[in-house]
Amino acid sequence: MGDPDGPAGESPAGDYAGSCRHLAALGQRGLLIPEVQPCESPDELFWFRWLTGHQVCFIVWRLIAQLVDDLAHDRRPAAEALPLISRYVDGYSAMLLYTGSCPPDLYNVLIRPSMRMRHRAFSGAWAPDYWPIRDLFRRRRLPGTAETDAGELHDSITLLHLIHDGVAARLVANGRSLLREAAVRGPGHRPAGLIYDAYFTTLRAPVTRHEVVAQLLRRLVAIAQDVAANGLYAADDTDDRPAELQTAEVIKCENGLVDILHGVAQQACDLPSQPLPTRRTSMAEE
Repeated sequence: MGDPDGPAGESPAGDYAGSCRHLAALGQRGLLIPEVQPCESPDELFWFRWLTGHQVCFIVWRLIAQLVDDLAHDRRPAAEALPLISRYVDGYSAMLLYTGSCPPDLYNVLIRPSMRMRHRAFSGAWAPDYWPIRDLFRRRRLPGTAETDAGELHDSITLLHLIHDGVAARLVANGRSLLREAAVRGPGHRPAGLIYDAYFTTLRAPVTRHEVVAQLLRRLVAIAQDVAANGLYAADDTDDRPAELQTAEVIKCENGLVDILHGVAQQACDLPSQPLPTRRTSMAEE
């Protein structure tokens, strides 16, 4: 992957904080979303959504993990960190709706078989960026938050589970994941992560946080343009959505998807430039 765009003569990351803030300030739909042509190929459209939406999730998970680590080491007060985590969780919920927007028939003919080809037990639990924050999604209390109201975060995680269950019910007719269907066990932790990254064209390399944010913003802008041009669901997608996806909370998330992504972009742009700890995320450019 090439270096992110930045002022000439600067370091690879450049002064990306300034340009990121400028891009996030263009939040009005007419500025952030220039006119693009609708996609005529459902296969191309929803394959793009499957890969790009998951890549955004990986970055959002890394940003959440950094905040959780800040809490664990008393680098940030809980009253400041929890609202930030909540916004990122809402961004993850929006990405679940985005990646899960394909018609069920297309999912079962194109996307599900593509994962099975990589491994019969292919599972989202293999994602390397998920492990540091899985306790959060299992509703376990975060370190350093015992005295802080976590109601907003609790609501965000509740919505996340509702959307996850609804998308699964809509796309997977028998309710059984590849992992549950497989007659074989999955590979070890590290090989599973390598298989998962290869499938989603994700490379691991030492990168600064500004470079990660650069990748995030490019994808968020592309997603916003896509939704503006093509809508969230296909025009001929008339399947009956499960009850989970018909609740007022989920419909509000659907209608406000671009605004949620803009909020994620604004928040991510305020992060300082420094190397991300442990595993770094770098996505292959489309």
